[in-house]
Amino acid sequence: MSQSKLRFYLDENMDPEIAEQLRRRGLDVLSAKEVNLLKVSDDVQLRYAAIRGRVICTKDSDFAKPANWTVEHDGIAFFPDANASIGYFVKALEELYHSETPQNMKNSLRFL
Repeated sequence: MSQSKLRFYLDENMDPEIAEQLRRRGLDVLSAKEVNLLKVSDDVQLRYAAIRGRVICTKDSDFAKPANWTVEHDGIAFFPDANASIGYFVKALEELYHSETPQNMKNSLRFL
């Protein structure tokens, strides 16, 4: 049975406060800090998210290049403006959550 709502994983470049704020809004979110995946390769980050059916959320431009994707994944939410506010990240991910399905996100990249 497939899930009906997006679940997120914030890589180490994303502030864990974003996860806290999204959880307060009822979203399923994990951060790299919470699961002890700091200072690991992009491949490990992507695999972790993929195995758990989570959209990886990142400011790391390496994820914006499909040639770098080593596994099938559940989506990448990429933020090109690394200096945006926490509020911006929260709002953008909340909008993505309400507008996309896990099926539409599969192996796709969204620039937020």
